[in-house]
Amino acid sequence: FLRGMGIEEADFPGRDSVAEMEKFGREYRRMMEGLMQLLRKRAEEKGNARVAQTVVGASEVNPLKFLPTVDDAIVTIIAERSPGFLAGEAAIADAVRDLAQHHVRAWRGVQSALRRMIDRFDPAAIEEELKSSSAIGTLLSGGRSAKLWELYQKRHREIAQSAESSFLGEIGADFRDAYEEE
Repeated sequence: FLRGMGIEEADFPGRDSVAEMEKFGREYRRMMEGLMQLLRKRAEEKGNARVAQTVVGASEVNPLKFLPTVDDAIVTIIAERSPGFLAGEAAIADAVRDLAQHHVRAWRGVQSALRRMIDRFDPAAIEEELKSSSAIGTLLSGGRSAKLWELYQKRHREIAQSAESSFLGEIGADFRDAYEEE
């Protein structure tokens, strides 16, 4: 076990190897539970954001992602007799890589969505929208400033309603698009 971790046995003289292996087994199980919990949370977050989900294939299936319990995943990984599933090291590396990518993509998505939202409130964009409306409408509604305020209120209302109806509304779509960029 220690050699597999890249540690010299000489660094652990006089230890009870049976007790140590039980301890390592408990710790390994806890790590597997944690990885599976994070992978499920990742899948839930991707679903909420309507991001494309991983599709289960006939081979190279990661037991940490697709088996229902930690017991099933551990038995599959340790037994290494289940056709179609990744071996233990590959499954763990795949899970860690996916979680790291999710973290990077999620933050990139949030940044992009926030940037787009701020752009929609840019006074220059609102002024440009005002230019496209009729001059008579501007005069009748109390002038340019009043019309700008009216457009600003409309924009805010649209974004707020959109956020109520789906994951962050239009911001959620911007998030998804940025998340899915390679």
